[in-house]
Amino acid sequence: MTTPAGVVTEFAHLLLLLRDQPAEKEEQRSAFKRFATTLSEQDHSLRLTSSGFVWDHAAVQAAPGELEALYSHLRGHGIGEIRFPVGLMSSTLIALMRLLAAPAGTYGSFDHLVARLDAAGCGVVQVHPLPPAELAPQLDPRMRPAAGADKEGRLTALGPGALTEAQVGMMHFVSLQSGLVNPTMEVMSRLAQADGGAATTEALTQLLAAGEMAARQGEWGEVCRAAYGLVELEKKAPREEHRGYGIALRRMLPRTHLERVARLTAHGTLKSEATAVLRRMGADGTEVLLNLLVNSEEMNERRHYFSALKEMTEGGKLLVHMLSHDQWYVVRNVADLCGELREERAVHSLAKHMHHEDERVRRAVAGALAKIGGPGAVEPLRRAFRDPSASVRLQAAQDLDGRKNKGLAMVLAVAADEESRADVQREMHLALGRIGSAEAIQALTKAAEPGRRTFLRRKPVAVRLSAIEGLHIAGPSGSNALKDLLNDEEPAVREAVQKALVTLWE
Repeated sequence: MTTPAGVVTEFAHLLLLLRDQPAEKEEQRSAFKRFATTLSEQDHSLRLTSSGFVWDHAAVQAAPGELEALYSHLRGHGIGEIRFPVGLMSSTLIALMRLLAAPAGTYGSFDHLVARLDAAGCGVVQVHPLPPAELAPQLDPRMRPAAGADKEGRLTALGPGALTEAQVGMMHFVSLQSGLVNPTMEVMSRLAQADGGAATTEALTQLLAAGEMAARQGEWGEVCRAAYGLVELEKKAPREEHRGYGIALRRMLPRTHLERVARLTAHGTLKSEATAVLRRMGADGTEVLLNLLVNSEEMNERRHYFSALKEMTEGGKLLVHMLSHDQWYVVRNVADLCGELREERAVHSLAKHMHHEDERVRRAVAGALAKIGGPGAVEPLRRAFRDPSASVRLQAAQDLDGRKNKGLAMVLAVAADEESRADVQREMHLALGRIGSAEAIQALTKAAEPGRRTFLRRKPVAVRLSAIEGLHIAGPSGSNALKDLLNDEEPAVREAVQKALVTLWE
């Protein structure tokens, strides 16, 4: 791929793969990575000439085979030049390639192709048409039929592979009346203006056709936009019409389509729209996202899926069920999510994993139980504070919700007194401050005292300072204990107490 001819050949190979094999294949992914690597160094351009290509400034002949097929394919779309900017995002490049891979005649005109590229977020890539003088003699006449309309105003002759109004019951990409180029937006506009009854039913049917057509072409962003539009319009529609919207969403988003939309929560510019659609799909949306989270190998992807899952409103039972998974990393990820969602139904299942052999699982479980709290979390958290791994003890203390774990004050006080790690002990003192009960204040007061005056019995200053931090977090209820330390012999303690009292009510 170091020579211009090699680069163009790789581009041709990838585009033809996408055209001939729309389903995602391993060969496609490999070809995409090879071509994307070339675009990461600088701006590039691919220009068509009368006999081949120019990659940047180097001529490349359209030799028989893939290069000749690429040449015919791009001219079939009326494309004269493509300019790839440096730093092109992978998601943008994928969307661009999929749109360019559509068969010639799919788009009613070059302007329509450009409009589809803009709608897919590919506007950063400049695509220019062939000069008019070159366009006419080179294109197969079958690829550029004249668009027209029959006696009843239906569009006809949009080219091979282009669906007609008679086939799908809706306007295709080009509207002679309004000049609109996006079928989804056009039908969404009709649906928003429909006054209920037959008009709404007809618009929903047309939108389904648009969504199905976009799915066949692999334009999942368009499918997401259509589904999101339905979700938003459903909110404004009378309650008696909600059933129709729900049916339309279910038909537009079978499991395979829903998975594709779910991927948009981690890629592209439609993350919020895709998340809203999945939330509307209830437990099905949660299940799809969970499966993607479990199977993803990229940390960044998992982070996005995790964020989307936190916004789901259904699927609690599914989360609890997945805690019994055999793979440790699945249990860890689901435990983290249960904690973020404060899923109280998961406490019993989480508690079983406090004896898990992998400390990464125990750490996630301890953090989740600390966030959820409640009577059922007391005993497993007691075990967490005694766990042999310092990271587990630290996580349990850091994530402890003081409002939901009032009953853990004495357990935490004993654990803090026995803790050998200074960083863990400090977090336990801070957790006691968040609890703020009388027992917690008493434990912190004792921890902040200087201890016996003999050198060997005197408490380390670091321990006393962390207890003072805890009293400060406890608020006004810890003020009396702090005032008793204003005249302490240790300068660092006096300074910390004075600062804590000054900022106590801030």
